[in-house]
Amino acid sequence: MANYIKSLLRFNSMKIDVTKGIRQCILMLIPLLIGYATGYFSIGLLISTGTLAHIYVFGGPAKSKLRTVLFSAIGLSLAMILGTLTVSQPIIFGVLLLVVSVIPYYIFSSLNIPGPSSTFFIVAFSLPINLPIAPEEALIRGGAMFVGGLLATVIVILVILLSKESTESKAIKNDYNIIKQLIYNFDDSKAFAKASQFAVTAFRNSDIQLITSSTAKSKESAEFQRLLLLHNTAQGIHSELLELNEKGARSLPEEIKEMADYVIKRVYSQGNTTRQWTQKVEVDSVYQNLVDSIIKVDAIMNADSERVEHEIDIRVPIYGHRMMQNLTLDSFVFRNTIRYIVIMTIAIFIALMFDFEKAYWIPLSAHTVLLGSTTLHSFERAGARGIGTIIGVLFLSLILLATPPIPVAIILLAVAAGITEMFVGANYSFAVIFITIQVILLNGLASNHLTILIALPRVIDVIVGILIAVICLLFIGRKTASSMLPDTLAAVARDEAVIFHYLFSSNKYASREQDKREMLKLSVKLNNMTQVYNSANGEIFSDKMVIQNYYPSIYALEEISFMLTRALSNEQRYHIDDDTMGDYLLIFENIAKHFERGNHIQLKALPNLPQYAHIKTSLLSIQNNCMNVRQEATL
Repeated sequence: MANYIKSLLRFNSMKIDVTKGIRQCILMLIPLLIGYATGYFSIGLLISTGTLAHIYVFGGPAKSKLRTVLFSAIGLSLAMILGTLTVSQPIIFGVLLLVVSVIPYYIFSSLNIPGPSSTFFIVAFSLPINLPIAPEEALIRGGAMFVGGLLATVIVILVILLSKESTESKAIKNDYNIIKQLIYNFDDSKAFAKASQFAVTAFRNSDIQLITSSTAKSKESAEFQRLLLLHNTAQGIHSELLELNEKGARSLPEEIKEMADYVIKRVYSQGNTTRQWTQKVEVDSVYQNLVDSIIKVDAIMNADSERVEHEIDIRVPIYGHRMMQNLTLDSFVFRNTIRYIVIMTIAIFIALMFDFEKAYWIPLSAHTVLLGSTTLHSFERAGARGIGTIIGVLFLSLILLATPPIPVAIILLAVAAGITEMFVGANYSFAVIFITIQVILLNGLASNHLTILIALPRVIDVIVGILIAVICLLFIGRKTASSMLPDTLAAVARDEAVIFHYLFSSNKYASREQDKREMLKLSVKLNNMTQVYNSANGEIFSDKMVIQNYYPSIYALEEISFMLTRALSNEQRYHIDDDTMGDYLLIFENIAKHFERGNHIQLKALPNLPQYAHIKTSLLSIQNNCMNVRQEATL
């Protein structure tokens, strides 16, 4: 209990976002004040609500931010239109409320988009409950919401234009910061292993940043191409260091460290402060590939726009394919969505069946609990939601007792929205206090009924919604992730075997489109594997020791994926004979069978690979881990 309370009070000052909070406060305040001053307060209120699209914009490239805010604006507008048309028909309203909740939840989950998911889509859809019933005004209301979304888009564009550095540039600098750590930790095998473990995840994050930036226009941008080449070369340097690590080629010559420092400074300064490296580096031949990769960084920084080469195809993010590939029972996202549908259906049914006054507060509260990344996290959110709501209602009730004038309520609403955005990442319990104030005031202003009677009943609604979510979580899919984990690892191992054969077979398959499809499938399954592992670790009834024993194998599978990705972009990669291929495919299948059925696995030697030798080491590491875990289980 002490740990639970501590988790509710934990405050991460690093996640306070003051600027975003100020922007959201201004975005909501201006339309409300203009609407109030001109006598079109209801329109101003809807425009202000539409600016909530700004909340969905987090880190990421400029193109990604613009896509997010625009699609959020469209979604909020459609939600308002549908809510206005069906508010007087409870059954249809309840069905559409479920649809409005589920679709954004699935999209946000399958694409790993952070943020409030369906929260404000539910608010937008349900707001007509507080407005006069007027289906004929559906398009006008939806249009006003969209105007608010466009206002949020303008703010996002201004933020992008005023940014001193693009997200893509920051990602590349982060890549080379990691390269510096890898090089300076290389001589210490344990320190290098730790840095390398972090590097795999960091490079994948950078890859996502660059992929989501790639559009038809960016394909023509020499600077974007330069960043992409620098990213791929950083991964190549990591790959060469892994190869040297396999060969035990320590220590790194000081000349390599000096040259690496020099080119990394050029990357940090975007090539403006130092000239190209001119000193000749004479090292043992075992280090030559690493030296060539570092020199390549210098050449990329020195190339003019016309000389920047297009080494690999730019991969435009296939959002639709990623969402389609998650529509299977093997996907944790899909199973989570099914659980979400069941619980939200129960919450909506109870809210409508028992004729709660503001029925949407119950499913809204259940939804906020279900946004937890794990069962434990959901229970923490349940406590935070309950405590924050009670405090928020009591605080707002004291204010409403004084019957504040409309301008004061408007300012309080905008300030509450701003404080919410400032602190929601730092401490959810604290943020919920202001979320409660914000939503209740929004509803009160919409219904033109600002009294204590709109606040106090919300405590009961929220508690009912929380209880529904918590009770259902205790019974529905309480060990879903832990039961899925072995099969998930087996699926990843088999997919990697397919790509391994495709890349290194002496048959020399060559199809860039097939390459992309296979890597997309593997990317989805790797993401699924990580989600399943994290969720299994957070399940109340799972055996944490058993779950954590899988982690070394998960990390090794991620490293194999990294090496396969490197090989994919190397058209000069070596191919291996059929006997060697057979040995490797057998190990992949033995590992998959072990995860899938718990079969006994024996450590089997593997022939050396002419390139990407770290794949062999990772496979041996998985075998060793499987053997050790099995031996511990029999003791």
